[in-house]
Amino acid sequence: MSFRFFIVYCALCGGWAALVGWALGKVADPGGQIARAAVLAMILGVFVALAVSLVDALGSTAGRFTGEVVLRIGVAAVVGCLAGLIGGAIGQALVDVFRVGAFVVFGWFLTGLLIGASVGVYDIAARLIRRESTQGAMKKLLNGTIGGAAGGLLGGVLYLVLRGVLGRALGRPADELLSSSAWGFVALGLCIGLLIGLAQVILKEAWIRVEAGFRPGRELILTKPEVTIGRAEGCDIGLFGGQGVEKL
Repeated sequence: MSFRFFIVYCALCGGWAALVGWALGKVADPGGQIARAAVLAMILGVFVALAVSLVDALGSTAGRFTGEVVLRIGVAAVVGCLAGLIGGAIGQALVDVFRVGAFVVFGWFLTGLLIGASVGVYDIAARLIRRESTQGAMKKLLNGTIGGAAGGLLGGVLYLVLRGVLGRALGRPADELLSSSAWGFVALGLCIGLLIGLAQVILKEAWIRVEAGFRPGRELILTKPEVTIGRAEGCDIGLFGGQGVEKL
């Protein structure tokens, strides 16, 4: 896919994933402010990390759902789970200690930062296992971390603003107004997904564009020390159907 669509899909999938996470989090209520915040953020972290990593993986494989794609999103989901647990628990603990609701923004900032890092964890692990250079993978992880942190910070602010504005507009406390909380979560997930995608594209150092062949217009950020192109299924950039193209 083109970089423009990559950014849009990251944002849309992040928003929808956050909405699903919010709905499931309301069902799985363990009781207690810190535990409730940690579980809610954990579910959000899993779904947003899964969604963004899926867009990233499919974008780099021309939409082919391979075993590597499953591993990528699985690793990202685990990191996203830890991201939500850590960010949600720390954010709510700070709110309880200092009695300042704005500290929840720091929790979402931390959650977004770790979700952004989840996109590059698989790449680093794969390079280490194969004893390849991790330079490109580290750059991808750093870019994702920057975007996720910025998205978590912006989304956290919008989360508080939307809950407060909608709560006052309807004359009920924000905690009792499920719709305001849902909109806040959607804004949070959308911002995290959007800025992770933006950071990956804006901060890229090397990329390639397919001008002709299978799915022309595709763009791919290069993070591997060696990238293969051809008709073979195992190629990083597949140019299928073109008999004039070598297999590898």
